[in-house]
Amino acid sequence: MITMVALGPIESNSNGYSIRIEHLMDSLLRHDEVTLIEFDIAEPRGGGETRYNLVEYDAVYRERRIGDFLNKTITFNPLGQLKMQLTSLRGLWRNRDLLKRSDAVFIEGALFPFAIILCKLFRKKVVMDTHCVNLKLAMDFKGHNRTAYLLRRLAWGPLEYFAYRLCDVIVFVSDEEVRFSESTLRMDRRKAVVIPNVLDIPPLSVTDDELEDFRRKFGLKGRTVATFVGDLTSVQNKDCVNFIVDELADKVRDVREDLRFLIVGKGAEAFPNPPANMVFTGYVDKIDPVIAATDIFVAPMRVGAGTKTKVLLFMGYSKPILTTEVGIEGIDVQGRDDVMVRDLSGFPEALRAFRSHEGRKIPHASCINAAQAYSPEVMRSKIDELLSDLKKR
Repeated sequence: MITMVALGPIESNSNGYSIRIEHLMDSLLRHDEVTLIEFDIAEPRGGGETRYNLVEYDAVYRERRIGDFLNKTITFNPLGQLKMQLTSLRGLWRNRDLLKRSDAVFIEGALFPFAIILCKLFRKKVVMDTHCVNLKLAMDFKGHNRTAYLLRRLAWGPLEYFAYRLCDVIVFVSDEEVRFSESTLRMDRRKAVVIPNVLDIPPLSVTDDELEDFRRKFGLKGRTVATFVGDLTSVQNKDCVNFIVDELADKVRDVREDLRFLIVGKGAEAFPNPPANMVFTGYVDKIDPVIAATDIFVAPMRVGAGTKTKVLLFMGYSKPILTTEVGIEGIDVQGRDDVMVRDLSGFPEALRAFRSHEGRKIPHASCINAAQAYSPEVMRSKIDELLSDLKKR
């Protein structure tokens, strides 16, 4: 039996965290029964049946005014984190018999110190899937938000340092994060396993009428569409869109009147008065019209860690991409002339020079290589090896 501990709600295609967990679940269920202990930090939309057992706890912080103020000023909500920690402590203790019966426990991120402690007290094999190294993300704030940098470093540094020492296996999404953790957090390299995110690209399912309706609804007819997709309640995505709102949109408007920034994802209410050349859709149930309408995917990311699922998604659909070194971290873009990596100061010129017909003829071999490197089969193979290794310990 395998138990997984994660933040929730885990909902289909809602964010990179959920997408990765869904693929991990698929890989684990090939071997054993899996139970997910989920601590919801956002209101669930309500889902259908799952192939795994689900134990769910409400850890939502509902004091919106205080939470919004803290998120805006220091980029995270320590009161919400405190509620989550207390809820997780109670929930994990109530499920201690489940943890004792488990052959292995997968913990999704370093924000579950009580889960790690309990499992080690029960002599369980603990696998921590990092998703991203939060200390690395914190250090990206140093240049433009020193308060967030200091507070995040104080909060996440000790949590990750502690987790790296107690867990039996630490799963990373890229070699870059392994090297960072080894040098900065003094992680034992022998514990590290790299399991990349999954690039799963079904054919687009959108009719001409659906696409036309989508363009009409959001004022995109006859426009060059520069899209960003992401959960805007996530710190790195919100920071990215803040940059577009505060700096990039106005600079681009002066040189490209035809261009519209299309921002897709929940959390749009945090941007009540966007520039005239920006459109927010909020959460969308179907991403296909968004991808079909996109001329270029734009991700001016200043902070971030882990592999960006959204970049992989648009690469998989052969869309031109403009991003930063942070946005492309951990992704092999060799042979992809359609992927432009610039510092933030170079974004206005790159968008001024961009034409929607550019970047369409991408070498077929490059698309195949990207699909193979991030395929579900790669994750399944890595999980097979990991579980086999755990049994030998």
